Parts: sequence; C-alpha cells; structure tokens
Amino acid sequence: MTYVSVVTLVAYGLLLAGLVVIAVGDMRTRRIPNGMVAALALLWVIWRCVLGFAGRYMGLGFWNTLLSPAPTVLGQIGLPVYGASLSGGVLGALALGGGMLVLSAVYELTTKKESFGGGDIKLMVVIGLFLGWERGLVCLFVACLVSVVYALAMRFRTRGKDGDTARPAEGSQREPAAAGTQASSEVADPFLARTMPFAPFLAVGTLVAFFF
Repeated sequence: MTYVSVVTLVAYGLLLAGLVVIAVGDMRTRRIPNGMVAALALLWVIWRCVLGFAGRYMGLGFWNTLLSPAPTVLGQIGLPVYGASLSGGVLGALALGGGMLVLSAVYELTTKKESFGGGDIKLMVVIGLFLGWERGLVCLFVACLVSVVYALAMRFRTRGKDGDTARPAEGSQREPAAAGTQASSEVADPFLARTMPFAPFLAVGTLVAFFF
C-alpha cells in the first residue's frame, strides 16, 4: 500500500469516526455542533493538500495530484473504495447540500412542518466533499430509506403496544394512570420522542456509499 493510499484510508477512517460522534450527539441532544462539521471540512482540506504534496514528492506534480481522483483503497482485499476528485467533491457538496436545502424549504412551505435542520444540511455538504455527487446521492438515498423504515417500524411497534393495552382482561377494571406518567398511546421510542435525528442515518449511508 502506497503512502497516499494510507493517508486516504486514515482520512476515511477519521470521517467515519467523526460521523459516529456526531450521530451519538444528535441522538442525545438533537443538535449537530458546527465545530464538528467544520472539523470534518478541515480534515478534507488537509487530506487533499497532503495528497498534493505527496504527488510532488513522487514526481507527479502538486496540482495534478491535488485535482485528480483520490487513490483507490482496500482494493487488495476485494472491497475497493474509489476516491473522488477535488472538483467532484466540490460538485458533490454543492449538489447534495443545495439539493437538501431546496427540498427542505419546499417541504416546510407545503406541509408547514419542520424538515431537515441546518446541521443536517451542513453535514451533507461535508459528506459530499469526500464522496462526490454520485456516491453522495447513494448516501442520501440509503439514509432516507433507512430512516423511513425505522420510523415505520417504530410506529407499528407503538401501535402494537397500544392494541395490547387498549383492551383490559374481562372482569378487570382499568386503573387510572398515576400522576406524572404517560398513557400507553403516548409512549414512544425515545429516539423519536422529538424531531428524529438524521445524522445516524447519514453515517450509515456514508458507510454503504463507500463500498458502492
């Protein structure tokens, strides 16, 4: 494995680690810190610059290596991860971030309900830098698909619990709910207690897109 491949693999690993940290924080607080998103963006800038300097050291030229697609990694074990070029990364950031922004605005105008948060859009911009627009679309599709499946599963699960508790046994009487507790129809998965976080699904989508 060459030096540029090692650097690229480390960059991808740090990206995934950062997404895990962001996902956990999003589940707990429903917030994506701007500092974490900026750190991942800085990681992309440093990574691309290191690739450029490595290219100059190898006699390939700084700008040529900087602008070219990142090296493919993990191909030797049959799981190739193809790298995006610098222009492909910028295009991915603009297309995915801008696309999410437009979709979010249209959704909120038509339904009067909250859609993607600003943190989700910023995070998608950074993910687009690493993945490019093609694999970035794969990431977004997988994230949306998994989030919908999860939300539907939790809804059916909650309805099932409601059905079990809605009909008391024959001859028994329903006891009033104790003060400070919720009725069974109000019980929900803590993950969906408020606006559903999207960062965990973006992390899953990124992992899938890497090997697409």
